[in-house]
Amino acid sequence: MVTKEKKVFFTYTAFLTILVIIGFSLFYIFKSPEDYTFVIRIYCVIEYSILSYLFSLYIKNKLVKKILWLFAIGYILFGVYNYLTEDTNEIPYILGTVEQTLLLLLIVYYFFEIMQETVAEPIYHKAIFWISVAFIINSAGNFFLFLYSKNSFNDDPNFKRQYTIIYTTVTVIKNALLCISILIKETPKNESHKEIFDVDLDSFNPSNNRN
Repeated sequence: MVTKEKKVFFTYTAFLTILVIIGFSLFYIFKSPEDYTFVIRIYCVIEYSILSYLFSLYIKNKLVKKILWLFAIGYILFGVYNYLTEDTNEIPYILGTVEQTLLLLLIVYYFFEIMQETVAEPIYHKAIFWISVAFIINSAGNFFLFLYSKNSFNDDPNFKRQYTIIYTTVTVIKNALLCISILIKETPKNESHKEIFDVDLDSFNPSNNRN
């Protein structure tokens, strides 16, 4: 069964795949770095917005859901500000750093909320677990990379090589974990609730135990 959450995830992959193709075409075929960096900005904004919405479908706290919407709007506005104030020929590392920070906070809170609940099956049986792990690795691996790239990427050839190796490795791991999430067959919510609450209370009846 294709759930609403999986539809959102497939929308995420479709949008970002299209943007990656457009971005690489602009950079390598049309030799347009300004348009390429603009696509990267769109990529960051769409990625965070869709992932924020995806996790809001799993998070139970209504206040946190509203805060996620505010963060998404704030990040979009920050993306516009970053585009207007930064050099449009440079890769928006600051925008990427802010995105990775927000995603880390979001995923950490989601795991915190899960720890407060009683679950009927291991969390790794759910696609959202593998999505969460994928983006924790991606965000943690790229946070300092983006942070230092602002001043070092164009000036230090060694840093550029290290950047390529780290970014490529983290991206491959992230995509592998996302592929695992697609293959996960989740138990429908109504069945998982039955596993928790469908208990034979007769076995705990003190009067029967005395006989």
